[in-house]
Amino acid sequence: CFGSRLAALVLSVATATTLSAAGDATAAPEGATATATATRHEKMIERADEAAGARTAARRFVATIAAAEEAGYEYEAFDGKAAKALRFDVPTSWVKAIDRAYDDSATTSGRTIAMIGNFKTIDTVSVRVETVSPEIAQMASSGEDAADAKSVADALTANERAAVEALESFGVIGGVENGRSGTMAFALMDDARVKKGPDGRKYYVFSYETEVCRAKIEEGMGGSKICVGPQGDALDSIQRRSRVVVTFVGNRVVKLHASAVSSRFDEVEEIMNRAVDSFAL
Repeated sequence: CFGSRLAALVLSVATATTLSAAGDATAAPEGATATATATRHEKMIERADEAAGARTAARRFVATIAAAEEAGYEYEAFDGKAAKALRFDVPTSWVKAIDRAYDDSATTSGRTIAMIGNFKTIDTVSVRVETVSPEIAQMASSGEDAADAKSVADALTANERAAVEALESFGVIGGVENGRSGTMAFALMDDARVKKGPDGRKYYVFSYETEVCRAKIEEGMGGSKICVGPQGDALDSIQRRSRVVVTFVGNRVVKLHASAVSSRFDEVEEIMNRAVDSFAL
């Protein structure tokens, strides 16, 4: 099929790029001084690293195409009221729950622009605009590598970690509005990265896992956290895994948040990756 042919073409181009860079790295000009040779080798190593990165990205793309064909998912570009300002792909069978025009003049608490998903299994993709501090905005403008992406991710998820420590129970879950909810546990994964769009815009990608209580969080025996319902009965908490991509507009962040229950995340990971990888402002 076309997807398979396209995936094969992307991987072959990335392979050729890697081999070309590696071949260049083995050659050195005759008669070059030691300093010039060292400089040339450093540049060649940088080229080889870039080529290896391109091949990794190509492999990820090939895996996404293959998984989509195997699962039988069909996709379309988001066609909501914000479609002229931002783009991402979602399954054709998903339905919209929130659909607003794009507005980057976010309030302090933020604003959800779109939420679309499979609400039988609670697999969702949402887009929010939130205000950030000048320090975070400056950090994002100068970020270039995985370490910088990790710093941005840490800064943007500070509320979740603070909520865990304070036993707070309010809307800190991305995309949840007007509902009592809170985070009992939070873990940022070690996969933060920076990518650039064709126009040079920076996008920061990261993942995390949360344990969510949709009621009141209390501290139990031994310091353990429990989720307590309105009648004082213990409720089951919900573990969710999220994949996030963000980009900055001044001191505002535009965030795509793809999320599913942890126990079924592997089943829908390709959907989440597709939404994140296709997101563009």
